[in-house]
Parts: sequence; C-alpha cells; structure tokens
Amino acid sequence: MNSSRISPPVWPVWLWLSSLTLLLALLSEWHGSGTLLATLALGGAWLKGIAIVESLMALRHAPLWLRGIVHGWLLLVCGGLLISFA
Repeated sequence: MNSSRISPPVWPVWLWLSSLTLLLALLSEWHGSGTLLATLALGGAWLKGIAIVESLMALRHAPLWLRGIVHGWLLLVCGGLLISFA
C-alpha cells in the first residue's frame, strides 16, 4: 500500500489508553462508588474516546463535519450517562 502520509506510531496512544484504564480501575477499588467516581469514570471514557477517534480511527485528517458528528455523538453518550447518574 502506497501512502504519501506517514502516520505516527500507535504504541504511545495504546500506552496512554492502558494507563488511564488502570488508573480508573485502581480509583474504583480505592474510592468505592458514588457520583464522583461515576463522573471520573465517564470523563476517562470520554478522554479515551477522543484518543481513539483522533489517533486510531484517523479522524484527525477527516472533514470537519464528520469529526463534529463523531465528537458530538461521544459527548451526547457520555453526557447522557452522566445525567443518568445525577
């Protein structure tokens, strides 16, 4: 496959995603449950979604309207879940 664009390595994104997942898992064990934990977990899920969309799905180079739809969907899902915990 010939490509004029050289994509950055994927391993830093995977390392960051794995670290964030482990941090949130440790936080849930330490803190227990509650609205604060749900907010932090959904915030982490939103950050991980942004990283996946921008880096792994390569939407960084997509048209603005497509990026807006995907980011809006992610915000709608995370926001809806956050409202359901309140």
